[in-house]
Amino acid sequence: MKSVRVGLAAFEGRAGQAARTLLQNQGYDGGWGLTLTSVSSIVNTSEVLPILRAAGIAGEPVRRALDFLTCAIVEHCRPRHKGGRGEHTRFIAFGLAGLLSHPRFFHHDGVAEVAAWCVGWLENHHVDHGWPEVLGLDDTSLHQTALTVHGLAQLRGALHDLGPRLRLPGGVDTSSLLKRVEPLIEHGVCGLLYHRRASGAWGWRTYVDTDPSPSKTALCLLALSAVCSGTGPVGAPAYRDDPRETGGVHGAEQLKQLSEVVADAGQWLLHNHHRWETFVEDDKDVQGTAWEHMAYALCSQAAVRAGANPGDPRLAKAWKLMNDLWDPEAGLWNEPGASGKRATIRAAYYTVSAYEEALRRLTRMGFDDSAPEEASEAFGRPPPPSRPRNSGAAPSPGPANTAAPSPYGKSKGWPSTSS
Repeated sequence: MKSVRVGLAAFEGRAGQAARTLLQNQGYDGGWGLTLTSVSSIVNTSEVLPILRAAGIAGEPVRRALDFLTCAIVEHCRPRHKGGRGEHTRFIAFGLAGLLSHPRFFHHDGVAEVAAWCVGWLENHHVDHGWPEVLGLDDTSLHQTALTVHGLAQLRGALHDLGPRLRLPGGVDTSSLLKRVEPLIEHGVCGLLYHRRASGAWGWRTYVDTDPSPSKTALCLLALSAVCSGTGPVGAPAYRDDPRETGGVHGAEQLKQLSEVVADAGQWLLHNHHRWETFVEDDKDVQGTAWEHMAYALCSQAAVRAGANPGDPRLAKAWKLMNDLWDPEAGLWNEPGASGKRATIRAAYYTVSAYEEALRRLTRMGFDDSAPEEASEAFGRPPPPSRPRNSGAAPSPGPANTAAPSPYGKSKGWPSTSS
C-alpha cells in the first residue's frame, strides 16, 4: 500500500505545483489547451478549473477562465461552416462542468445565463436514450450522456443551494431553471440504465453487443452517483432512490436502485482491475479528435466513489502508476503511452480527481491526514458496508417503484427552451 500513501502524502504539494504551472501558462483568452502550448479549448479549460480549486486558487484566474467558457461554449457549438468547431455534445457537457466547478462564482457575469443556454441546447438536441456525440447522429453516446447527466446533477445541486425563486444575472430564475433540469436528468438516467449490462458494466458502444468498457462503466457510475446524492429543499434527498428498470437493450430487465447500480459497477471495476489499472482506453466514438480516457485514474476514482477502500490491493498498481507519472520538471502529471510520456492537462485532471476522491473516502472512514500509520493499518480492512440512500424509508409499493419512461421519449414533445 506504499504507493497510495506516498501519492496522497505528496498530493497537496503536487497539486499546488501543478496549479502554478497552469497559471503560468494560462492563455491570453483565459483558457488552456491539452498541452501547455495548445490552443485553448472548452474541454481542457474545464479540466483545469477543478485543479485550481483543489489547490485553493480562485480569484482573477478563475474569472478569466469562466469568461473564456461563457464566450466559447456558444461560439464553438456552431457548425464549422458558420465559424464554430462543430455541434459536439462534449462542448456542452464539459462546458457545463467547468461553469459549475467553482460554485461561488455562479453569479459571475454570464455564468448562469450560459448554463441556462446549455440546458436549452440539451432540450433541443436529445436522442432516444440520451445525447449523441455530435448532432446528426442517432446513436446515443454513453460518454456524452454520462458527462451530461453528471453536469446536470451539479447544476441541480447549485440551484438547490441558491434557493427557490432567486433571480440570477441574465434574468435566470432558479426555480424555473430547476424545473427544466430535472426532466433532463431523468431522460439521461433512463438512457444510461437502458444500456447497462447484467454484469453491472457498460459496453464501449450502445445498441450493439460489444466488450464491456472500464472507462464508460466508470463514467456512468460517477454520473449516477451524482444523481442519487445531494440534498434538495428543506433537507430532503435531491433524488428518490426507488427501484428502476435497468437493462433492456441486451436481455431481460432488472429492478435496481441507483445506489445498487453504482455499487455493482464499482464491484465490476474492482473484479476487472487488470483491464484498466495501467491503461489508457481509446474512444473511437468521439469524432473530430483522437480521444483517450485515462482509465487508470478514472476507474480508480469511480471504484472509490462506489465505496472501495483506497488501500484495496486491487487499486495498488493504479496508484503506483499515478505516483510514478508525476513529472517534477514539467510540474504536471504525464500521460502513459506507447509514444512516450508527456505532461498533459488531461492526465493532471483525472489524477487530481482520483486523489481527491481517495481523500474524501478516507475522511468518511474517520481518518486524519496527520495519522498516516493508523490510516495505513486500516488499508488492510474491508470498507464498512454501504447503505443505500433513503434507507430509512421503505419504497412505496405499486407502479411508482418501476421505471417511468423518459419524459423526452419519441412520442413526447419538448418544452420551450426560453429561459
